[in-house]
Amino acid sequence: MGEASKDQSIFRLPWEQEDTNSTLIKVAFISIRREIEATLRPFGLTPQQSQSLHLLALKPGAMNADLEKLLFIDKSSVTSLINGMVKKGWVVRRDHEQDARMKRIYLTEQGEEMCKLFSTAIKQAKDKSNQALTAKESATLQFLLKKIIKAYE
Repeated sequence: MGEASKDQSIFRLPWEQEDTNSTLIKVAFISIRREIEATLRPFGLTPQQSQSLHLLALKPGAMNADLEKLLFIDKSSVTSLINGMVKKGWVVRRDHEQDARMKRIYLTEQGEEMCKLFSTAIKQAKDKSNQALTAKESATLQFLLKKIIKAYE
């Protein structure tokens, strides 16, 4: 293993040295997340910003509460995230039709363009994990991961 790849290895805590299911899931998640972060960096985006833009492209007029639930982040983080994207010109807030205290969030033209630009790059980063497996292996992995997820619900 070269020096550069050693620096990229994922730190494992002393109790994570064995290849348990949870450790391998964590390492896979971190590896995929790093790939996505590296893909987004040239666009000046964070993963949460890209997820928010993608969500707003699918659900125009979403509100802060929607982003809290779908991105698994708290209210203050959503406010900060949206404020940053408003400053960059990617989104705008508009009054809710029935309650002026609430705001709906929409992509601007610049936000729509940004979303189009990074979507293909993100798909390629995510596809790396699919390309490493056959269709049968992917189906088996998905079945097993769903089974693990269900155990925690």
